[in-house]
Amino acid sequence: MPKMLNDANTKLAFVPTLADHRAPKVSELTGSGVLDLSCAITAADFVLGATGNDDVSDPALCTSTNSSVPGRDNYEAAMNFFRYTETAEDKAWTTFTKKGINGYLVRRIGQGEPDKKPFESPFKAGDEVQVYQVISGVPQILSPADAGFEKFKVQFYVQDNVDERAKVAAGA
Repeated sequence: MPKMLNDANTKLAFVPTLADHRAPKVSELTGSGVLDLSCAITAADFVLGATGNDDVSDPALCTSTNSSVPGRDNYEAAMNFFRYTETAEDKAWTTFTKKGINGYLVRRIGQGEPDKKPFESPFKAGDEVQVYQVISGVPQILSPADAGFEKFKVQFYVQDNVDERAKVAAGA
């Protein structure tokens, strides 16, 4: 059975608001203020998703073992953005201007229209997406590398509204 490749296979968007993070509407994912980040970030140093759980170990007085159970979920979200020479194309830089910017990172992996790469295909009803409510940290200008591109990094702080198996809903 063929395995899914990761080349050009991810669509990532920053969405300012969602009514329901478990069922974002197509209109919310394609509307005003949505920023398509698919080609604006580097593949290296891209981190988005669950990193594990806290351990809860609170044994009863009568037990002789320190068994534990999974506690709160932990998430990480950080990425390096390319800078662009034209202001109209430098949308990440003009969007993430300071810490404290609220929104959602919405990622779709491996779904799209037959004649397009998945990152080129617009979101549609029924798509499986990962949704992370985030608050941006301060943008960090990265030191230039030899013969590299100008970049900046944003650490995002994942909030409580997360669904890594959400389905895009139809409607406006």
